[in-house]
Amino acid sequence: MIRFFQFLIAIALLGGVGFFILQSAPEPDHDEPKYKFFASKYQPESEEHRNLYQHYSSLADVPMPVGTWEGYSSKNSHYILKVNEMGGFILSINPNANDETEGALTGMLNVTGQAFKAHHVVGSAKKVLPKSGHIVVKQYTPNEVHVIHPQTLEVIRFKLIPEQGS
Repeated sequence: MIRFFQFLIAIALLGGVGFFILQSAPEPDHDEPKYKFFASKYQPESEEHRNLYQHYSSLADVPMPVGTWEGYSSKNSHYILKVNEMGGFILSINPNANDETEGALTGMLNVTGQAFKAHHVVGSAKKVLPKSGHIVVKQYTPNEVHVIHPQTLEVIRFKLIPEQGS
């Protein structure tokens, strides 16, 4: 019984000491965000691409490109883009048609006019997107999407891959 009272006294003393330690702790600055994001892997967006995005984002909305798309660029880069109905996407990039330099990224797309804004982007191929996440859609048809690369301003043509079960 004495051990029980000693235990209760020890708990009360530790609680009291903890209370006073927490009272003297410095207040956190609420100006800084709780989480810090490191954008070092993102490439800067060119001024021309920023102007293109401002123009295309003011046009009529394009539909979300739901499905699986395949694209090639002039530098032998191979792209596979998968988009679901909610705007979630996975982009796989194989720059030199070999498996050593392949990368991928995933995130969410929002339609902003005739353009997309990618956010919550994670993956090893983040350097393809600018820090702002702006993706300009130059042309959209049900079977083909033309996207302007943010750094080179090259047009990447994505063609819809038909579903296997239909």
